[in-house]
Order: sequence, then C-alpha cells, then structure tokens
Amino acid sequence: MILLDISIRAAAIALALLSATALMIVPQTRPVGRPVSALALTMAGYTLLSSLAAPEFPPAIIPVLLLAAIFVPLAVCWLVVTLFLDDPRDRLPWLVAAGIAVALAIAGIWVPGLEVARGLVMLAFFVALLGMAIRTAKEDLVEDRLKFRPAFLSAIAILGVSISSTELIFGYRFVPDTMTLAQGLAFLALAFAYALWVLKPEPKACICFTEPVKPAAQVDRRAEAVDGSVVSALKAALENGIWRREGLTIAALGAEIGVPEHRLRAVINRRLGFRNFPTFINSYRIAAAKQVLADPGEARRTILEIAYDVGFASLGPFNKAFRDQTGESPSEFRRRALDSRQPLAGFEKSPSLSESERLRPH
Repeated sequence: MILLDISIRAAAIALALLSATALMIVPQTRPVGRPVSALALTMAGYTLLSSLAAPEFPPAIIPVLLLAAIFVPLAVCWLVVTLFLDDPRDRLPWLVAAGIAVALAIAGIWVPGLEVARGLVMLAFFVALLGMAIRTAKEDLVEDRLKFRPAFLSAIAILGVSISSTELIFGYRFVPDTMTLAQGLAFLALAFAYALWVLKPEPKACICFTEPVKPAAQVDRRAEAVDGSVVSALKAALENGIWRREGLTIAALGAEIGVPEHRLRAVINRRLGFRNFPTFINSYRIAAAKQVLADPGEARRTILEIAYDVGFASLGPFNKAFRDQTGESPSEFRRRALDSRQPLAGFEKSPSLSESERLRPH
C-alpha cells in the first residue's frame, strides 16, 4: 500500500507542476501561473509529508516538506483572490489573514498546544475563503470566470476542508492508512482535472478571464445587433436613474429592461469593459455624489444623506466605493472642491454609455 500511495501522490505532484509550467511559459497566463506554481510547490510538500512513505524519508528533508506544507493556505489564498478579486486592494486583507494562519502554524511547531487552535483557524479560513468566492459570484460579469467558478470552488472546498479536518482530528502522524490513500487519490483526481483543462489545445486567454479578440470574419452579426438593443435599453434605464435604487442587482436590472441576465452580463463586460456589477453601478453613483459634494449650494447636506440619495444603504460602503474610485474620502473631496470653487481634476458628470463603450475588459 505504501508503494501505491507514493506513486499516486508522485503522479499528482507531476501533473500539478506540469500545469504550473504550462501557465508560466505563456505571458498572457503568467499572472495566474505564479500562484498556481506556489500552490503546486507547497502542495508537493504536504502531499509527500502526509504520505504513508513519510516515516521512511531521510530526516533532513522533513523540515523542508513541513515548511512547504505550512504555506499551503497562503498559496491557496493567493490563487483564489487572483482569480476572483479584481481590485488588488480587496486582496490584501485575505492575504494578511492567510499570513496570520501560516504564522500560527509555524508557531505550532515549537508550541504543541497550538495544534488544535491551528487546525480550527485553518478550517475557518478555508470556509471563509470559499464563502467569499461564492458570494462574489453574484457580482461577476466575466462569463468564463462564472463557468469556471463552480468546479474550482468545489476543488478548493475538497482540498481545504479535507486537509484541515483530517489534521484537526488525526494530526499529521495518526491518519488511518485507508484515509491517507483516499486523500492521495483525491489529490490525483484534482490535479488530473486541472491539468486536462490547462493543457487542452484551445486558446488559454480564458484562464486569465479576459475575452480573446475574435477575427472579423468570426463576429456574429446577429449577436452584435442584439447587444446593440441591450445597450439602448440599458442606456434608457440608467438615464432614468435606476442606479439610485438601493440594493440593485444585475438580475433586477435585467428584469427591469427585459433582458436575460446572462446577456446583460456579457454586454456590460464585453461592450462596456466592466468586470463586476458593483463597479459598474457605482461609477454612476460616485459621479453623481461628486457633483453634489462639489456644489456650494449643497454644502449643508450630510455625507450620509448624499450616500442614501445615490443608492447606498449605509455610509461604510459609500466611503469605500468613493475612495476606490477617487483615492480620497467624500469629506476630503468636498473640502477640496469647496475650497477651490472650480472644477477639479477627476470631477465629471455621470458616465454615458458612449463613453463606457470605449473601455475594454482588463
């Protein structure tokens, strides 16, 4: 059984490294290839350390494998946030949390009493990361990413929860042989499925979730006409201020203008250049807020009143969205605008769809 287990795990490691290499050699997929490479290397450490053959390894390599295994949560987090969070500022808190989990795991090497706490933290972290990726699906406008998300998240759930639960219950050295073998088979299945997808001959642009440009001869003229009608309906709704509606979702917007949700997602992404729905809607809300904040006649209105007026349910999300788009808080913007009493750089009217159509997905 030991030989079978180590053979299965070696095959899983080889496939993972092959996938990482395939992503790294293509410039377009390199941004994803980096976290995939980190995950492949750290998982190799965990996969070998948790194998039935681990007791027979030379003592000198055990610390190396252990160190690599400890960094698995950070590598998983790096990959998940790279794939599903477009704004680097949104990624940082998750990476910091992963770093704390890793630091706790390293401390557990010298403080045995931390093992249970470490296991609970790891389990909670993987569950929270999975929840984040599921939650953001409602806002996602990138079609390829939406298709990829269910299978990827299922794999992450199996990987993270199984590792954390197994370690929490059995520790590293007391896992039953049958469970160890089953775990190795699960690693192989996941590595094989991912390698099959990465190494398929189709263009790899979808791996980075950008839309490959079609040759002119391949453009579907009927689809272009449908998209044009969707843009017209969307423009009318936005001009009527639908973006002021609190809690507006893409499903509700699609129902309002009579357009299927999947078609509306595609149009906002491909034609208007937005990768998630809140950024699209907030571009209108923040532009309207900036007009009010820069108006001396509106100086008595509170920031909260303005936030409510443009469609935000509370002050916190408004402040964050405003800072994300302008680099300063609403109060700072207002102070600067009223002090200068002249149009500011970066101060504009609500964007029009004709302006948005010049954008392209990143």
